[in-house]
Amino acid sequence: MRVRTGGGCRYCASHGFDLTAPARVYVVQHHQHNAVKVGIGGTAGRNERVAQHRRSGWVLVQDWHFATGVEAHAVEQAVLQQLREAGHGPYLSRDIMPNGWTETFDADLVTPTALATIVKASIADLAGTVKPVPNRTILRPDRWSVRTGPSTVGRRTPARKAGRGQLPLF
Repeated sequence: MRVRTGGGCRYCASHGFDLTAPARVYVVQHHQHNAVKVGIGGTAGRNERVAQHRRSGWVLVQDWHFATGVEAHAVEQAVLQQLREAGHGPYLSRDIMPNGWTETFDADLVTPTALATIVKASIADLAGTVKPVPNRTILRPDRWSVRTGPSTVGRRTPARKAGRGQLPLF
């Protein structure tokens, strides 16, 4: 349907989140709003969401890097599903958080540490299950890197390269 309407498919679109490029799942916290957020974004360029959130007062708690957005998206969706099933709805409104408000939670109910633990558990649960091409498993958590908070400022993983801390698509 997206191709028919001129938008392109989610794998080849030249705008938005690139499912074929390196990506990360992140947990951020906003102290003034008493909120936490799980999200996905690219590691450089147009999808560098953590830098966008940082400008709005969010602080990086932890992030996990993947070779492709397919993997990051699968983890994010598993985390959101688990939180929704536990009864946690969006915490911030669209007025306060215009982009990504549905992935925000009350930090009193879902602490940053608890959210990071849910992400880690989802990564372990999904290990070996995401197969964008038949018979080609791409989730291998033993090859993923984990970085925490302020010590990551200024460090970047090279875009479009499957290197240390990322896993190759094939």
